[in-house]
Amino acid sequence: MVKTALITGASSGIGRGIAHKFGQEGWEVTLVARRKENLKNVAKEVEELGGKVHTYATDLTEKESPDNAVKFAVEKMGKIGTLVNNAGMGRFEMVPDIKDESYHEQFQLNVWACMAMVRAVTPHFKKNGGGQIVNIGSIVGYLGISKGSIYSSTKWALRGLNESWREELYPDNIKVCYIGPGFVLTEFNGRKEGGTPEEQEWAMVPGDVAHAVYCVATQGPNSDIKEISIQVLDRS
Repeated sequence: MVKTALITGASSGIGRGIAHKFGQEGWEVTLVARRKENLKNVAKEVEELGGKVHTYATDLTEKESPDNAVKFAVEKMGKIGTLVNNAGMGRFEMVPDIKDESYHEQFQLNVWACMAMVRAVTPHFKKNGGGQIVNIGSIVGYLGISKGSIYSSTKWALRGLNESWREELYPDNIKVCYIGPGFVLTEFNGRKEGGTPEEQEWAMVPGDVAHAVYCVATQGPNSDIKEISIQVLDRS
């Protein structure tokens, strides 16, 4: 097992939690996100936890960015063992209010950027005899929600990509897993990082998702975890 990981959307929330988990376990990671200062802060935290870290600030919706991010990670770490596609966004609008830009922005980051990252890393994985891809989706990749038709459809699309990649890449020992968490306390969709006191009583934290990601990344050589859905305990 190659203890190196490239994590996108790593400047806050779930991505930050995943970076922390890998750092605690002594992995070397490359963190990718748009917000350079936030990345520096997360990198410092990962180092303090015991990990080795590199940062690459970029917008993954730009044409060459996914290729450049993978190239940077390979140059810094030598090999990428695990790719975590975590970068994503959501806009929530009723059907009559859906804006064209909302559609394009969400599909560009939540779907196209994930595809482009997988496309960029696959030749590297094939050259090195395999690798692990983890796509961070959402529980709404299994069900629809009011005001979330576009966001939900991007996560269904990512699941479709995940299914196809699993079939295409497994002969090359490249494993692909979809993780669909429910409500997690992050700044997603303009929420306050850490949530409200009421939300803290029942919602999950980024570490819950990070635990699942690490389990996938460290699975045995003869297993292939297809997907993990993570619900909150209190579904009342």
